[in-house]
Amino acid sequence: MNTILKTIIAAGIIASFSLNATAADTAPMPSMQEHMERMKTMTPEERAKEREEMRQKMQDMTPEQRAEKRREMRESFEQMSPDERRAMHKTMRDDMKRMSPEERARNHEKMREHWDKMPPEERAAMRGKMQEYWQDIPAEERAERRREMRERFDKMSPQERRKLKRDMQCDLPPADMPGRKPDVTPAK
Repeated sequence: MNTILKTIIAAGIIASFSLNATAADTAPMPSMQEHMERMKTMTPEERAKEREEMRQKMQDMTPEQRAEKRREMRESFEQMSPDERRAMHKTMRDDMKRMSPEERARNHEKMREHWDKMPPEERAAMRGKMQEYWQDIPAEERAERRREMRERFDKMSPQERRKLKRDMQCDLPPADMPGRKPDVTPAK
C-alpha cells in the first residue's frame, strides 16, 4: 500500500515538474499597450484571428500563469488614462459591431455560460462594477449608447422584442436581483 502511495506521489511530482518546464518554454505574451497598438493596424478578420490565438494561448497556460497574466492585464488597464480606456472600449465596441450575427451569437453564448457558472456573490460584485462603470460614463456617451440600443430595439420584430423582454426578466434568479427579496416560504 505504501509503495503504491509513494509511486503516485512521485508520479505527481514528476508531472508537475514537466508541466512547469513546458510552461516555462512558452514565449512571453506582449504587454497590453504593445498589443493594442498592433491591433489598431489590423483588419477586423486579422483581429478576430489574433483574439482566437490569444484565447488558445491562455487556455494552454497553467491556472497560476493565467492568474498572473490576468493580474498583469488588470494592472496595465488601471495604469491607462481614462481617455485611453475609453478609446479601447470604443474599439472593442466597433469590433463587436463588425462581427457577423453568427459570431456575435457564439460570443454571447460563451459570455452567458461564463455568467451562469459564476457564484451569486461574484455576480453581485460584477453587477456593482457594471453599475459604477455606467455611472462614470460621460452623459453624451451614455445618451449615445441609449440611442443605439433604442435603434436596435426598434429594428427588432415583435417576437424578438418579446423574447428580449422575457430574457431580461427571467435572466436573474430572484436571489440575485438587486432590490428584490427572494421568495422564501417559512418552514411549518
